[in-house]
Amino acid sequence: MADDWYPPMTTRDHLRLLWRRKWLLLAVLVLCLGIAVAYLLLTTPVYEARAELVVTSEPGPRSAILSAAAPVLSMLGEPASALGGGDLATQIQIIASRPSLEGGYGLMHERPEVLDRLLRLGMTEELLDELPRIVERIPAQAHPSVWPERYQAMLDTLMVARIEESDMIEVRCESADPELARDFVNALVLAYLGRSLADAQATTRRTRRYVEDQLTEVEGRLAEAEESLRQFGRRVGTVALDESARQQIGLLVRLTEQAAIARSTANARHAMQEELQQQLEAADERVLSVTVMRRNPQIAELQKALAAAEAERVSLLEEYAPDSMPLRRATASVDELRRQLAETALEVLESRQVSINPVTQEIMQEIILAQGEEMAARQSVGVLQDAARRVEAELSGLPDEQVLLLRLQREIELLERIYLALKEKQQEYEITERARAPASRLVEHAIAADEPARPRRLLSLAAGIAAGLLLGLLAVGAAEHLDERLHDPERAATVLGMPVMGVLGEAVRRSGEADEGSAAALGAVMGQIRASGARSDAPSVAVLAAPEREADAVAVATALAAISERQGERAVIASGSGPGLAELATEQGEPARTRREPGVVQMGLGETGLERLDAAAVERALRGCEADLVLIVPPPGVGALSVLSVLEAGCPVALVVDLRRTPADAARRLVRLLADHGADVIGAIAVGARRSAAEYYPAGTGSREWRSG
Repeated sequence: MADDWYPPMTTRDHLRLLWRRKWLLLAVLVLCLGIAVAYLLLTTPVYEARAELVVTSEPGPRSAILSAAAPVLSMLGEPASALGGGDLATQIQIIASRPSLEGGYGLMHERPEVLDRLLRLGMTEELLDELPRIVERIPAQAHPSVWPERYQAMLDTLMVARIEESDMIEVRCESADPELARDFVNALVLAYLGRSLADAQATTRRTRRYVEDQLTEVEGRLAEAEESLRQFGRRVGTVALDESARQQIGLLVRLTEQAAIARSTANARHAMQEELQQQLEAADERVLSVTVMRRNPQIAELQKALAAAEAERVSLLEEYAPDSMPLRRATASVDELRRQLAETALEVLESRQVSINPVTQEIMQEIILAQGEEMAARQSVGVLQDAARRVEAELSGLPDEQVLLLRLQREIELLERIYLALKEKQQEYEITERARAPASRLVEHAIAADEPARPRRLLSLAAGIAAGLLLGLLAVGAAEHLDERLHDPERAATVLGMPVMGVLGEAVRRSGEADEGSAAALGAVMGQIRASGARSDAPSVAVLAAPEREADAVAVATALAAISERQGERAVIASGSGPGLAELATEQGEPARTRREPGVVQMGLGETGLERLDAAAVERALRGCEADLVLIVPPPGVGALSVLSVLEAGCPVALVVDLRRTPADAARRLVRLLADHGADVIGAIAVGARRSAAEYYPAGTGSREWRSG
């Protein structure tokens, strides 16, 4: 049957297939759902806590602490910025660094009321103001490597990352305790903000103290200069000064002022380098791969160029006003060299690439910048002092009284300007210290999660159901592909290539009794047997051949005989190897045709079998049965050859197939065997169905098989 054509399966066929395999589908579904439920019950729930911060500013050419430590740059118009700048990568490294982790751990254990305050009131201005003092007062904590196990497990899940396409940072971790995860994230964020704000305020405070010290010194010097001027006036009286001398004095004052500013810048840059060096030694270094690096040769060149440009700019002050075009071009050149120095990489790759802690890299970059600016400031001091000496030499020809008066006036004017500038910066730093904000702002603090991050109950159950349905359908398809049984009468009619005359339910096979549906089906089968060409002077004879189970054919024969008996007929069932049909065939003479009482007679096929009998002897035996219906049940399978003489006598053959047990190949082999010996096969009788049916299923009208023959 390999070449048989089968029509495509319809929706009804698919539904029938699913209904037939419903228990397999249900078993796989229950199994997968059980696995999902077991996973939910056995897996410890893990809760996620999440907080968000936004970086408030982008980094400039120098970081916050370095700019704030340079008061002279502030005098020149460069404002102080927050600690570490606003670089996202830098802030991420700071949040995940060991000091921040230890600060968060200490905050959880030493100051839990701060976390409760954050949960109740949020990040208020009062809490933000108190954070630096709180974080600074927390005692030193243990290294994260020796934390308790539950903190270690939570630390392994910590993730600090940038939210895509934004200036926001996300901090999240997971724990079996939702409140522990919430407190850890909040404590880490507060420790980072407090540490950032404390460092920024400390830097501003140190700068303010430096300005105050300078202010005190200038006040003392100014008082001394004013007292000297009063004494000079009492001693000498009035001294006339010409306009040329006054201009020379003004130039000398500007040169001396610029020299003082340059000297302060150099000192500030030197102090900045020392402070940065201490931070560099305390910073964590993380080298991910071995590589060979060398110092960037451009750094020394840019430092020299910056010093020369600064010296040139200062020398122009002797000839041009501060807002003149040449001086502005020189200032722009100095600013450009500073920018290039700030952006130039500290090291260049020699052999392989290396990953360095961004915080360490930034500190080292600022040290290089401070070195260059210190060199430029000291070069400016030398140029300005030379110019001032030249002006003083020109003034040396004046009378001593005028020179002394000019010196006193120059010193007082210079000290007054310095005093005003320092006073202004002192007020600015006082305001900055009070209004200092951290580099990041807390947008959303963490809260305890109501639902676990994993396992997710609904998602796991839905996945179990989906997997169960999918695997169940695959199992149904595989089972149907591997199953050779017939299952339904339509398929049996298609596979066998013969009509199915009737379908009998389980009740007929178990008890031989026929209900209303079974009686109708048996009546239809009886009609097919009698219409198969039996002669009027002989009984209706049918050979009921079962491919696998003889008991099925015997049960069908018993039911057909019972139907015949109810109709007032006599029926004979010949099956088994006992005496009976073969012995009747060997009797001499023709038996009398006397009708006996209705009933069912059981006999065997004969102890010697029917193989050696001819068709005439078989016909004689059938007449000897003296019955209206003779049902012959040969042994299953190839045992049909044992009644070959019956087949040659032209007796109709009905194939009995069990829809639930008979393999298609076994039924096909028996059909081929019967066809090879010229048997008159009138159709098949299906047993093992859920209910009986008298419906007639013509050959070739069934649905397509999963496997072809």
